[in-house]
Amino acid sequence: MKFFTKFTAIFLVMTALLSVFCLTPVFSAGKLTYEFKGDERDKAGFAEGKITLSSVSDGRYKLYWADNKKALDGFYEIASLNVKGSASFNFKDHNAIPANATKLIACAGDNTSVSSAAAVYDIPKSKQLKYKSADANYSFMSYSDIHIDRADSQYYKFSELHFKKALETAERRKTDFIITAGDNVTNAEGPGAEFDKYQEILSDSGYTGYVYEGGGNHELRTGNRKTLLSAFINATGLDSKDETIAKNKPYYTFEEPKTGDLFIFMALEYKYNPQEGDEFSKKQLDWLERVLKKNYGKNKNIYLIEHALIESYGAGDDEDNYYTVPLSPKYKSTVRFRDILQKYPELIWISGHTHIAFKYGYNYSNMSDTSCNMIHDSSVCCPTLLNYNSHNLSYAAASDEDKKDLTEGYYVQVFDDASVFYGENLYHDKIYPSASYIVESCRKTYKKTADGDTSITASKGFVFGTVDDIISYAEQVFTLPKSLKCENITDKDIDDLSKKSKKLLNDLYTFSSYDSYINLKRAVKNAPDSKDKNKTYRELSDAYLDFLKYTRRGNVTVYFTNTKKWKNVYARLFSSKSDNGKNGEKMIYVGRDSDKNKIYKIDVNYHQYNQVIFTNGTSDHISETQTLSGEDNKLFYLNGYDPSSPYYVYVRDYKG
Repeated sequence: MKFFTKFTAIFLVMTALLSVFCLTPVFSAGKLTYEFKGDERDKAGFAEGKITLSSVSDGRYKLYWADNKKALDGFYEIASLNVKGSASFNFKDHNAIPANATKLIACAGDNTSVSSAAAVYDIPKSKQLKYKSADANYSFMSYSDIHIDRADSQYYKFSELHFKKALETAERRKTDFIITAGDNVTNAEGPGAEFDKYQEILSDSGYTGYVYEGGGNHELRTGNRKTLLSAFINATGLDSKDETIAKNKPYYTFEEPKTGDLFIFMALEYKYNPQEGDEFSKKQLDWLERVLKKNYGKNKNIYLIEHALIESYGAGDDEDNYYTVPLSPKYKSTVRFRDILQKYPELIWISGHTHIAFKYGYNYSNMSDTSCNMIHDSSVCCPTLLNYNSHNLSYAAASDEDKKDLTEGYYVQVFDDASVFYGENLYHDKIYPSASYIVESCRKTYKKTADGDTSITASKGFVFGTVDDIISYAEQVFTLPKSLKCENITDKDIDDLSKKSKKLLNDLYTFSSYDSYINLKRAVKNAPDSKDKNKTYRELSDAYLDFLKYTRRGNVTVYFTNTKKWKNVYARLFSSKSDNGKNGEKMIYVGRDSDKNKIYKIDVNYHQYNQVIFTNGTSDHISETQTLSGEDNKLFYLNGYDPSSPYYVYVRDYKG
């Protein structure tokens, strides 16, 4: 009997313990409340509101977005709360509830599972973003202020490392394309070598999507404004086609192919300091208004990419004025630009310029519903930090080893009825919840292309007559692939052609057909995984030849007026990758000008060479270095009248 009584007692104790551990959820003690606020408090995906944690032991807790099992992968904590009775955190206007988030959890330690959380809040179905990440129509990365810097000072110490990290992040996320909001290079000593390095990093990366660049103030920093704009046009992405180069127009648009969404790229046009003048020509602003009138309200999202923010206006600066060189409203072009923004409230303007780090929360505004949606980017190169004592921005992250892993940009997912901008650390590929924003879509429907169709058609506009024409043309530059028939191909054949293709991409990464560039880069990337050797080699050789022919389309004729009466005239052509010899190439005499000065010419492939020095064939008499662009028939001549600067080069159009 005693044994039975003792056994019964033990059984009852065990049952009680099991009921504590198995039947009572461990998170039930804590309480999370969420009071949604703002004009969008009833809309799905909008996070603005107050979160309060209570009914837990005093101490430090971290808040996370979570799915039904654990905190979302790839996200930092929302906030760290020091609880004494209770503590709160506030999401701001247009902050986003991310795709895949169904819960909000508070965790006291490193375990971020829902089952171990101190408190759990179930996000109402009506507030959850109704899409999963996989439902996005398309995605892109939004970067600004990359600042590739080749000056000896290396002020932006980590610019090359951070650009590589940004491209790696874009590749891991499999984004469709990248946009940049300007200051792609620092341009401390002219843009040539820096754009070379920018494109070399892009070429060497594994990223095979498009890159579309906007023009900032640093693109205008050193040298002649027109020459600098030409260098930007020639050096950057998809818009660098022959017809655009010929127009010398640094602003353009592109249309996302699946949805028809429009991306408008503007460019600063005046000078390095936007505080000192009208940065937009009347021609550019007229063009902007025409594009907006034609496309606004036509069932598409419109994104405007323009580098510099406006003083005391909108995201990045608004009322606090930490930044000292924004666009000045003292000038007519700034005022007109601001008026345009106010006329199109559903427009999404993406800017850069301040570098301000995401953690300060200055990255969204619509000026209390009086203007468009303004999204402000941080910086790939070096986010700036607030210096509260002197009320300015610190560039400590530019060269401080402790800030080496600080590089920021947006990962953007576009859904049927919303665009979500996830602010993230690109070094660690991790998202900041409080720097993530949501904007409602202007698009109700769209026609989706076939799933998985990410192919790019071969470039148009250049036609060869026969295979023999291709061979004779291509062999002027690079060795042709083994066989145009592509039969009985071996692994070595594929490996050899891949190496040649990589060299082609590396040596001639300035291009006039971005389609052909991307085709070749993708073919190289896909070659090792293919099982059909003949097909792989054929696709790779087709892409190789298609890119090769466009590298030969970059020829321009450069003229030089011999005002110094040199016996012979040579052109020393070079880039960061190659040159045409120590003394250069002798130029060809073509005639005389009205002052009886002899005129010489040389044909230059500006994809291979982007700088020139004119000389008499020795190192004793040389001109200043000139940056070449895609402009044909340019006449260079030396200053023959100013003895203080006898080798300064002037440029004008050659009329013949």
